[in-house]
Amino acid sequence: MIRKQRVQLARLFALSDTLAVAAAFLASFWLRFHSGLLRVPRGVPRFSSYLVVIPFLLFIHMVYFSYQGFYRFKLRRNRLDDLFLVMLNCAASAFTILLLFSYLKSYRFIGFEISHVFLAVYAPVAIFFIFLFRALLFRGFRRLALKRNGVSRVLIAGQGDLARMTAANLARYGHFGLEVSGFLAPTPATDVLGGYDALEPLVKKLGITDLFVAMPLSEYPAIMKLIENGNNLLIDIHLVPDILQLASLKAGLEHIEGLPVINLGDIPLEGWPALSKRLFDLLVALVGMVLLLPLFALVALLLKLDSRGPVFYRQARLGIDGRVFRMIKFRTMVRDAEKKTGPIWSPQNDPRVTRVGRVLRKLSIDELPQLINVLTGEMSLVGPRPERPELVERFKGIIPRYMLRHRVKAGMTGWAQVHGLRGNTPLDKRIEFDIFYIQNWTFRLDLEIIFRTLLKFQFIDRNN
Repeated sequence: MIRKQRVQLARLFALSDTLAVAAAFLASFWLRFHSGLLRVPRGVPRFSSYLVVIPFLLFIHMVYFSYQGFYRFKLRRNRLDDLFLVMLNCAASAFTILLLFSYLKSYRFIGFEISHVFLAVYAPVAIFFIFLFRALLFRGFRRLALKRNGVSRVLIAGQGDLARMTAANLARYGHFGLEVSGFLAPTPATDVLGGYDALEPLVKKLGITDLFVAMPLSEYPAIMKLIENGNNLLIDIHLVPDILQLASLKAGLEHIEGLPVINLGDIPLEGWPALSKRLFDLLVALVGMVLLLPLFALVALLLKLDSRGPVFYRQARLGIDGRVFRMIKFRTMVRDAEKKTGPIWSPQNDPRVTRVGRVLRKLSIDELPQLINVLTGEMSLVGPRPERPELVERFKGIIPRYMLRHRVKAGMTGWAQVHGLRGNTPLDKRIEFDIFYIQNWTFRLDLEIIFRTLLKFQFIDRNN
């Protein structure tokens, strides 16, 4: 039931966005050329000429929305997240149209030049219409779903973490008339409706329509008995596999010649998403290197005047798939700083740090040469911070899932760093944030991390 309604809603959202884009186009044309609010020094163009823009706009919007995951089966996201994505989509679509039609005009494929002011008006108008149409659609769909299907009363078999997580996730579908009536447990208790043997009387008493079996694998005989009894009662049965204790990263279902296989290490950063992330890294790193060359020259001069030693410091770090690479920084310590101590985390007020090095560290300028590592593909702009091999050997045996952070490229900044987990903060907490980033990667999340980094001017974990 849930999947069918999610598919229906995704299709209706695509239709809603199509109508919203068309409405925004018409409203923007009127605002720009006929409302009298804006000057039209070149005169009003023919509306029929501008109509050719609509199919291009629709195609570009839909491609962007599909890439952003708007038509996948996740119904209700945070509205601020949606706003950010829609704003990004509309701005990118307007800019793409500007480039495309400028190109077509230059080669005389079209006989008019699209108004820059029109596109500037279109972007905010499109944001308003897309949100308005989606809100109206969702409200109508919810009422129709409740009227057509009524309330579906759900019983959850289980009382552990898996059962509670199942109830929390089902609660998000209350707008579809899904209502969690309670839990069944091995034995009756105060916080459950009854034992497993109470299924039949509860179905008849409460009008239960769906049974979600969310029990540990150790209770296999009880699971099979519940499924059998549920079938006899003609209720819908949903089995929630207990893979939380097994999954290393994120579980995903795939088929091998018709055989369903659960992949316990599935991550979203593969295939096209990985390629788009790499292209973005290359573009930003290349532009950054060009713009920062004068700063690099100034820092090199100051380092040479301040103390003896090389300008750059190359340090072994562990990257993707456990491969060792040399991370590049501006040297901030005296020469042979670790000759006596060996590899250690730098303490506060480290006497080995030079005068210039202290300033570079405070402003995070010493980390900027890692753009070279990004260009060579050894690092990414965003990802878990890389650690030294000697420290990795020490941590991986005492911190659960520590090595999973090496499933993606290391980053100049990361999800843990922008949440203040820098320096000698608890490692287990930092790993938690790194795993969250890997499991939930999106291009939008990368942009958010970069924005937060620039906002706080903290490119890196100071002691890492």
